[in-house]
Amino acid sequence: MKTRDKIIQASIVLFNEQGERNVTTNHIAADLGISPGNLYYHFRNKEDIILSIYEEYARNLLIETMPEVNPDVKPLDAIILYMDVVFLAMMKFRFFYSNLPVLLAKNPLLHDKYVEVQGFIAQRVSELLLSLRNANMMDFLDEDLPDIVSILRLVNTFWLSFYQTQNNDNEMNDAVFYQGVLKILVIIQPYISDEAKDEFLEARAMYRQRCQDSLKVA
Repeated sequence: MKTRDKIIQASIVLFNEQGERNVTTNHIAADLGISPGNLYYHFRNKEDIILSIYEEYARNLLIETMPEVNPDVKPLDAIILYMDVVFLAMMKFRFFYSNLPVLLAKNPLLHDKYVEVQGFIAQRVSELLLSLRNANMMDFLDEDLPDIVSILRLVNTFWLSFYQTQNNDNEMNDAVFYQGVLKILVIIQPYISDEAKDEFLEARAMYRQRCQDSLKVA
């Protein structure tokens, strides 16, 4: 692995474990056993590192793992796959979700990239929901679709911050993220058609079981 990639991966781990605000470039260099000068050869400052991390996040979410809507994938399976993608992204880049407004305010380039990526995500989520409606698995008005997508993105984006304000224990485990997925399913449930309800409830039960299993491990 190249030094630049090692810096990115080490930064993700340190930011997640200690909080982005508590980690400096010197901490990152020391963790890797390299000089600060070597780190600055690849990145100008910590904000530059965070921007590169977000670019990796965007590649993960939009290119490598975001489910495509196509005839070979059942619509509800695509939604479940999307939930798993969201869960994995929240796990790997949880420091970003925990401190999003501050990070965006400090870095205009990051803010612009975030807005651009979120536009693509909104479009893909809209396509997934429309595929469910076309398959008679959901029912909603065209005029309501933008609001449904926005609410889903709100829960996804700010669930970790909300959880941390409601709990003294800041440790993040799998159960926390599955609870976020279950909140998203609650939002979707009123729009699920009668013929798809059993399949939907089965999917929700699966995530509830995952959450319970994670609590036992934690």
